[in-house]
This record gives sequence, structure tokens and C-alpha cells, in this order.
Amino acid sequence: MLSFEIVHQHSAIRISCDEEGMEKLIKALERVRADGDHIHLRMPADSGRDLDEKNPWGEKTIYEVILNWVGD
Repeated sequence: MLSFEIVHQHSAIRISCDEEGMEKLIKALERVRADGDHIHLRMPADSGRDLDEKNPWGEKTIYEVILNWVGD
């Protein structure tokens, strides 16, 4: 389970994950750092398999998360 939501009147991002979701996120971050590029995490409705369509409380979540590397 891995989901991202915009909360608190668009002033915060909530990430919900279980062990498998945490591993997905860590691997994605490591891949971005190693490649020095970017990666898209998507839910099945957006042709992906990384993100869940609902959070643990059954609410809709963000369809796509883009991780960009901006380091040297």
C-alpha cells in the first residue's frame, strides 16, 4: 500500500504506506539518485502499478507522483 494525498487545505502531503509500499518508495528514491533523472509513480487507473487508488480510509488519492533529481 502506497498512496499520496494533499491535505490541510493544500498545505501538506500525506504519504500512507505499509512495508511493501515503503520498499517501493525507497527503491524509487534510490533509482532516481542512481540515475540522476526522474521517475513517475502511478496508480493502475493511470497505467501504473506503484500507487494505490485509495488511502487506508477509502479516500481517493493522487494519480501520479513524479520524483525529480535536482542534485549535482
